[in-house]
Amino acid sequence: MTTYLAFRTSNSPGLAGLFSRYTRWRLHTQFPHCGIVVGDTLYHSTMSSGVHRVKFENNGEWVLFPTKISCEKVLDRFEFVKGTHYDWRGLLAFIVPLRTDTGKWLFCYELAHLLLRGEFPTELVTPETLLCEIFYVEGRR
Repeated sequence: MTTYLAFRTSNSPGLAGLFSRYTRWRLHTQFPHCGIVVGDTLYHSTMSSGVHRVKFENNGEWVLFPTKISCEKVLDRFEFVKGTHYDWRGLLAFIVPLRTDTGKWLFCYELAHLLLRGEFPTELVTPETLLCEIFYVEGRR
């Protein structure tokens, strides 16, 4: 079974949509949210639920990039962090040049990094750094 890095191209509904629009503007990206897809399940972190999984249905709002990471590794890593809160403070690094991350909370890009690499990020994670990881770093492991 293939594991995918999944990027959503649409904004979130409601109040979270403001953060989606800000993310797009601040990072100059078309991907305001991401997760990892294994089979029909999306593993991601949201403001309302933290780190969790949901049934994945690609309704045209997602772009999928296949990875070489095994499903077993992703599932093991997810079990380690499921239920972790959303990293509100970590988002401050996109506004001010501070790192407030404690490793106890994860926003969506940080979770994807952890599930792909097996380590908590030490640098700011963006959609572009995730794409570099699967296209460049992954091929060297």
